[in-house]
Amino acid sequence: MMHDHRFLTVEDIDLMHLKNLGRFRQKLVKNRTRLKIQLTSYMDQVFPELQYFFKSGLHQKACYQLLKEAPTPDAIASMHMTHLSALLLKASHGHFKKEHAKALRVLARESVGSSDRSLSIQITHAIEQIELLDSQLKTVESEMQSIMLSLDSLIMTIPGIGFVNGGMILGEIGNIKRFSNASKVLAYAGLDPSVYQSGNFVAKRTRMSKRGSKTLRYALINAANNVVRNNDTFKAYYDTKRAEGRNHYNTLGHCAGKLVRVIYKMLTDEVEFNLD
Repeated sequence: MMHDHRFLTVEDIDLMHLKNLGRFRQKLVKNRTRLKIQLTSYMDQVFPELQYFFKSGLHQKACYQLLKEAPTPDAIASMHMTHLSALLLKASHGHFKKEHAKALRVLARESVGSSDRSLSIQITHAIEQIELLDSQLKTVESEMQSIMLSLDSLIMTIPGIGFVNGGMILGEIGNIKRFSNASKVLAYAGLDPSVYQSGNFVAKRTRMSKRGSKTLRYALINAANNVVRNNDTFKAYYDTKRAEGRNHYNTLGHCAGKLVRVIYKMLTDEVEFNLD
């Protein structure tokens, strides 16, 4: 008995690499998010007022540089003003000047937080791990960009889709010929509607089934959010669904479904993005 075998092409291998990299990236992002939540919790105990000094949030380079050297209010309060000013100025690329350093030292001296030695160690270690994950994410995303440039995929003609999102979508879908229609891709992403039914009653509202590839679903939802911001047709579709009373996330699910149909058409017919 003879079987049909298809040899892997260079494109197939690239798509497998994108799939692996995309899923690894998701793990890195998840770990980084967990560490950031932990760090915020530590700072709420040690120096709760610091969040009001760094108005754009604790998770920025200037704050990390400060906390790696002085993770407690006592340590910050005892720093020489010249050194504290120079540290903030350099880490913030000139945003935080000497007057900011003075205000920070006053804040540290008046803090109601606890200069706990054990927490200070956990703070510095959390920051080091976050920075390591940032570096790893940069490497992964750079490799994904390199593969995407090599593939020169039509998906990159969609406004709002970047190398990372595009790469994650292509990697999860793989060879588009695996799917006989767009609905199969929707089901694989878990974006097909799940309808509640009881007796003769069928719910008018539906929700995503959330089966299939979580990575693909995440990438499509994120991509849909960006496409809505960059394309008038998708923006009008989004507004229509919102006017029906749907919430933001539910509406993005519908936009992601529309995006899947567009992507399927583009990849099967080998045409660029065009909704005119």
